[in-house]
Amino acid sequence: MDIPYEKVAAHIPWVMNSLYSFENISYLVSLEEIRDAFRVQQCQSKQWLLNNIVSPSINLNSKILVVGSWLGFTSYCLHKLGFIDVTETDLDPKYQMLSEIINNQFKNFKHYSEDINNISVDEYDVIICTSCEHIEDNGWFDRIQPKTKLFLQSTNLVLPDHPNTVNSAEEFSEKYPLNLSYMGTMEYHKSFFRYMIIGEK
Repeated sequence: MDIPYEKVAAHIPWVMNSLYSFENISYLVSLEEIRDAFRVQQCQSKQWLLNNIVSPSINLNSKILVVGSWLGFTSYCLHKLGFIDVTETDLDPKYQMLSEIINNQFKNFKHYSEDINNISVDEYDVIICTSCEHIEDNGWFDRIQPKTKLFLQSTNLVLPDHPNTVNSAEEFSEKYPLNLSYMGTMEYHKSFFRYMIIGEK
């Protein structure tokens, strides 16, 4: 799947400019993380998500939760699409300051440096997690209320920080049962795939 990613890439200069807010950015984010966050495949994955979240069934006033928000770039892209109520959470506290700077122009934005299993998920209309491979415990998913819309991505890439990989979109959908409206696969390399499922709990 060859996904044009120019719309996502157009936001990268804003992120780079935001880094000037920090006298010593290296203590928050490394060059390797910046490289990984904005490589072509990451931008394509985000564009894949954004192409599907723009839908008549998703209101711009929806309360959105982004799980595993990393640098906060997904939240920024959602804001730029017109969504006005975005909350995110990431277990690593070092990303909070960076994400809040990147998203500082948006009023209804909150960042939690917290394990998703310790956060209430009841109030959200839409929950996004593009890093399901990083979350070993599916308890957070089990607590999600019926009719919540979910956008989930995972991968088959085995790494030390990927305890929850899957080997196909079908296996992914079995692990996170939804009333599916979309299921797809993106090939990164010949043996490395990313999967996305979309649906209601």
